[in-house]
Amino acid sequence: MLRSLDYRRLLVKAARLYYDNGLNQSEIGERLGLSRQKVQRILKEALDQAVVQITIQPIIGVFSDLERGLEERFGLAEAIVVETTTSVNHESQATIAREVGAGAAEYLMRVIRPHDKIVISVGNSLLGMVNAMPYSAHLDADDLTVIQGLGGLGDPRHETYATQLVTRLAKALSAEPVLLGAPAVAGTRETRDSFIRDPHIAQTLNMARTADMIFVGIGPSRSDSVVVQDFWKVMQPSALDEMHACGVVGSLNLRYYDADGRAFLSEIDERIIGLTLDEIKRIRRVAGVAGGTSKREAIRAALEGKLVNVLVTDHITAQHLLKS
Repeated sequence: MLRSLDYRRLLVKAARLYYDNGLNQSEIGERLGLSRQKVQRILKEALDQAVVQITIQPIIGVFSDLERGLEERFGLAEAIVVETTTSVNHESQATIAREVGAGAAEYLMRVIRPHDKIVISVGNSLLGMVNAMPYSAHLDADDLTVIQGLGGLGDPRHETYATQLVTRLAKALSAEPVLLGAPAVAGTRETRDSFIRDPHIAQTLNMARTADMIFVGIGPSRSDSVVVQDFWKVMQPSALDEMHACGVVGSLNLRYYDADGRAFLSEIDERIIGLTLDEIKRIRRVAGVAGGTSKREAIRAALEGKLVNVLVTDHITAQHLLKS
């Protein structure tokens, strides 16, 4: 039996051969006259006794601790945290949308699989994602479909208009675009019902419900949100005050919810042509793409309500979500 000091020398020697010299366990065994199984136990003990201490140095711009914290606290399948350059006041929503959008594009390129059906909603963060897609990239995925998850909202010439996002993303992925030929908000509930009875619209919505993943922006209920501004152009101004009085804090695919992530059901909701919150939650992978000071409350509520199971956000927003 080796004495304690001799055994620790053996631990150090085996560890140096393995970690510094790059020898495998069999090679170490041959050099030291030990079996491979014995070498394996020695290397494990070197770690257990802190003879070997492995430190993973963080890379600048990579926030694995924040990502792990978000995943554990909110039960997320994955969190992607990107560095924002708006650290002084964290108020440049256009910059943050571009940054988190780029993170979402990288995430999509990593997780996409052959035959996937991808739904996309509307918003500046999703525009940032589409703008960041590498059009010349080689994909190990074919037979892809990109589906519009919400009807048209605002000026069709605007970059964030739903059909433009769908067609551009489909082109980047060499996928088939499936458009939802209807407005986001119908004039009345009866008009909405007429739209969704149309065979083509019904087929598109059914495809969206059975998609593999969906990318959604997370919007505040404030009227200075780009999507909210377009939305309220077709709504009564008093309706927003009424929603705030009922505790509404955010929206996802134009579906409003309170601080606990519970859907706000109203006459407004009954006029929307697009996936509901319940339908979105049934999709296997729901990626919320958002960041910035104005969206913190809406993001937290979406997380608390389990409305998304993947979050792409900026590092300042991530820090705030974990502190409060």
